[in-house]
Amino acid sequence: MIDLKDVEGWVVTGHHNDVLTYVGPDEPQDQSQIAVGPVGRFRRHRDGTELHVVHVEDKRGSVAPA
Repeated sequence: MIDLKDVEGWVVTGHHNDVLTYVGPDEPQDQSQIAVGPVGRFRRHRDGTELHVVHVEDKRGSVAPA
């Protein structure tokens, strides 16, 4: 867990350094590491298991017909 300096809240880390989960200060009633960590881990798990794609943008360009 990383305590942020310029923004209120925390960032919960995991096994991969590039995957970070933000937990806002109003979310856990208890703001201890023992309470904030599981909130972030639950969110990360839910994001990975209940993934819902909302937008895909393909910038490869169109292919001319043969």
